[in-house]
Amino acid sequence: MMAVVTSLAGLAWPQRTALLLGVLLVVWGVLDLLRSEPPLAVLHVVTGVVIGAAALRTRVARLVGTLISVVFLVVFAFGVGEPGGAMDAGVVGNAVHLLIGFAAVAVAESCAWCEQRARRTAGSG
Repeated sequence: MMAVVTSLAGLAWPQRTALLLGVLLVVWGVLDLLRSEPPLAVLHVVTGVVIGAAALRTRVARLVGTLISVVFLVVFAFGVGEPGGAMDAGVVGNAVHLLIGFAAVAVAESCAWCEQRARRTAGSG
């Protein structure tokens, strides 16, 4: 039987962080649409929805955090490497892509720690 989390308080802090990251990415994607930057808008909205939805389970958040980190670190590399290209978000946007990549790594690592702690707690009780 799978437990269903019905409140934010029931989520571990890395899951709440993943949810917040997802919301921020969706908002950024909507702003990109308003600025007529469709490639970045699609990237931000899709990854925001995926990481936000994955926040409900630590195992899924760990996997998605790992994948999202790779995506954003690659986008950062393309943005910096091809000024004016489709993935170039400007100096600030590229820096934020780098930060999101590292934040997603932190979410993935923290979810792994939460899973290990839960296994130790379940094993000792």
